[in-house]
Amino acid sequence: MASSKYKASDRVKIVSNSLQPQFQDKTGKIKKVYASFNDNDAEEREFFYRVEVDGVVLKGIARESDLKPV
Repeated sequence: MASSKYKASDRVKIVSNSLQPQFQDKTGKIKKVYASFNDNDAEEREFFYRVEVDGVVLKGIARESDLKPV
């Protein structure tokens, strides 16, 4: 089974955020991890993340490509 790259409380840098560009290049922490569902193949799951920056939980979700580890 596939596993997420990041876990809750991991610190990350936001490298892309078109919904809230003021948070791009900021450092935050993962608040929650969501897995996508694929009935055909559990290995093809994609993971999405809720991120908090300075006490503010960002709108929407981030993909792994939107984040990098700190």
